[in-house]
Amino acid sequence: MGKGMDKLTPELVELLNGEVLVSLVTIDKDSKEADLGVISWVKASSDGTKVKFALGHKARSAENIQAEPSVTLGLIGAGSCYAVKGKGTVSDIKDGTMKYRIVTVDVESVDDVIFYGGKITTEPAYEKTYDADLAKKLDDEVYELLKD
Repeated sequence: MGKGMDKLTPELVELLNGEVLVSLVTIDKDSKEADLGVISWVKASSDGTKVKFALGHKARSAENIQAEPSVTLGLIGAGSCYAVKGKGTVSDIKDGTMKYRIVTVDVESVDDVIFYGGKITTEPAYEKTYDADLAKKLDDEVYELLKD
């Protein structure tokens, strides 16, 4: 796929619109050090210029993005590993089964960052270990919020 793209390819848009694990790197608002989290409620715009994701309303990552909007999203899939960089904006609190904040990232660059000669042959998989009905309810609610 190459380096230095300014938006997500259609293949990466499709990856982000499935159930995928995404690494989230923000700048800690106090220490100014890189802070790593993992998210799964993620959607990409069809044109590949925006990525939206949901966080709990008290998430440290949301506070970090409000203080310093630089965000890096790490993706594993579509045969490689990608760093998606951009600037994030954080919504007001959205009320539902739980309280959420929606982060919208304006994509600035997409780089293939896998080591030379590497290729992803198996994508990461995960399962939700809490109540299945609650998981479905939360997923349905959040993905509806991410549509906007």
